[in-house]
Order: sequence, then structure tokens, then C-alpha cells
Amino acid sequence: NGASVGIDFGLKTYMTLSNGEKLNNPQFLKSALNKVRKASQKLSRCKKGSNHKEQARLAYCRLQEHLVNKRADFQWKLAHELCKSYDFIFIEDLNLSAMTRLWGRKMNDLAHGEFVDKLMYVATKYGCTVHKIDRYFPSSKLCSCGYKNELLKLSDREWVCPQCGQIHDRDLLAANNILREGIHELESDSKTIVACATRRSR
Repeated sequence: NGASVGIDFGLKTYMTLSNGEKLNNPQFLKSALNKVRKASQKLSRCKKGSNHKEQARLAYCRLQEHLVNKRADFQWKLAHELCKSYDFIFIEDLNLSAMTRLWGRKMNDLAHGEFVDKLMYVATKYGCTVHKIDRYFPSSKLCSCGYKNELLKLSDREWVCPQCGQIHDRDLLAANNILREGIHELESDSKTIVACATRRSR
């Protein structure tokens, strides 16, 4: 029915939708970090070439595989849910390598890049469109009145527009600006549609 949504990926929340919904960060690695460290320490203490070493290695690999599978299951289900609900999905073209250098393990735990790959694949199955907004678009800094907050810091979760007085939730503002910019770009045909397919008959 042409339903559209803008998505802002975050660090504190996994993502914020332009409809106001916020999805919590599952942090699969963080929740199992103590188990991972203990398994790694046990592996390093075992004598090289021993049966204990091989058993410890297998236990460590199974733990890592379990974390990967949990994250993948969460992402696949979320991608299907979004593609079932919306015909047009607008996201940012994230600079993942730079973000990983800044936040390291947390970015690897979030795995936004892996989710985007899954989302684009699922979109072709449902026939919906995934459109990426330019990474330099100031989605969290633009008020609807046109004012741009150049002084906004990453730690600022809310800000007040000095021009019109609106109080903005940073993430929700970004999601809505991504939605508006995405619709504008599609209407002006200024960018290539990232993922699109003919909707299957139901």
C-alpha cells in the first residue's frame, strides 16, 4: 500500500524507526563476554596437541557459532518483519569501517552491515524498495523549519531548535529526516534504487 519508513541505526538502540518505534540493542556478544573470555583462557592454558586442547577449541568454536547464529536469527526475523510492513525502506549509507575504528567491539556486536545485507536480500523477495541516503546527509542536525545544528555532539540525545523552539529526540529526528530525504530522492530520481523487485502475487 506504499507504506514507507525511515531507519536510523544507533549505538544505544539498535535502530529507531520514523514511526517512533525504538528497537533495543540485543548485544549478544556483550551478554556472553564472560563465557567467551573463560573459554578463550581455558583454550590458551591447555597443552598444545593434547586432547584437552582440542576439546577446549571445539567448545570455544561452538560458543562463537552460537553467538553468530543468535545474531543472524535476530537480523533475519527483523528484516522479514520490516519488509512485510513497508514497501519503501530508507536507511543511511553508513561508514562502517570508520565507525568500527571508533567503537570496535560494540560495532562488531551490532553488525549493522550484516543486517543491511540481509535486509536488501529479503527486500527482493517481498518486492519492496530499500534506498540508501548519502552518508554525509546531516539527518540528526536538521530541524523541520530548515535550521541546521552545526554544534550537535554525539553525546547530545536531545536538542532544542533556537529558530522555532522544537524539542528534538536526536534518533527520531534522524529517522524522520531520512524518510523525507529518501522520498524526495525517489521522486526526483536522483539516486539509484538499491533493492527492488516485482511484488509477488499473494
